Amino acid sequence: MKIKNILVALDLSELDITLIKYCSMLAKNYGTENVYFIHNVKKYEISSLFSEQLENINIEEIIEEELENSISKYFDTDCNYELLVSDDAYTESLISYVANKYHTNLIIVGNKNTYKGSGSVSGKLLRMAKCNVLLIPKEANLNPENLMVATDFSSASLKAFHTASDMSSKQKSTLKALNVFKIPQLFFPYIKVDKAREKVEKHVDLQFEKLLQKTKAQHIETLKASAGEDSIPEKIRTIAEKDKTDILFVADKGHNNFTSLLVGSVTEELFTQDLHVPLWVVKRYIAS
Repeated sequence: MKIKNILVALDLSELDITLIKYCSMLAKNYGTENVYFIHNVKKYEISSLFSEQLENINIEEIIEEELENSISKYFDTDCNYELLVSDDAYTESLISYVANKYHTNLIIVGNKNTYKGSGSVSGKLLRMAKCNVLLIPKEANLNPENLMVATDFSSASLKAFHTASDMSSKQKSTLKALNVFKIPQLFFPYIKVDKAREKVEKHVDLQFEKLLQKTKAQHIETLKASAGEDSIPEKIRTIAEKDKTDILFVADKGHNNFTSLLVGSVTEELFTQDLHVPLWVVKRYIAS
């Protein structure tokens, strides 16, 4: 797999350095040809109290110079890059538009969901994007060695599996496949919990066998877990963080009798959390 074009969203925060370095690592591994760094200046957020002082100041020019300094310092990959500074009322729409315009294969954004309200743009972008999206927290390991893919055995999650496997081979890193299941409450009055769980676990084991046979994957550890009282995304997050996962891969959509990886549910909930693990959302259908 080759990632020809990457788009990186910068916001002048301390996360920018991590995003630039991470993009540099990916660009080297995937033979990337073009990287587009983008920053959106939200002038409407600037108080009218300072309008007079800023009247003769070119904010875009100042920001562009500051970002250019950071990029030239931390981006050390031999490929073309371009810095785009814009002034748009809707950041997620701007990023989506630029990604489509330049046929981007991957959008990289920072995870700042710790802060109140900051996850809303990420959630909207996830729904609008027509390519893979990678959410990076400040703690991201720039040399990922421990990868994990959450699967529900759907065709969409199969693509996520292939993406994770390809990354694993490039990085010479380990890869684990995780399935988190939840037994529907309506079963409990008729089937004992232990019996229901035993049936589901056997089903999951069989699905893992089929997955590994279909993909001819080797040296991959399979993990299964019941969500229990937790939600599926909460359980995935707990396992990924406890396992010190360097990148968690998920599909944008999926379907299964016991799990669901749908934008707007599991994947979006993971995407808008204060997740301390990089989250790579693999789109099933990518616009050309």
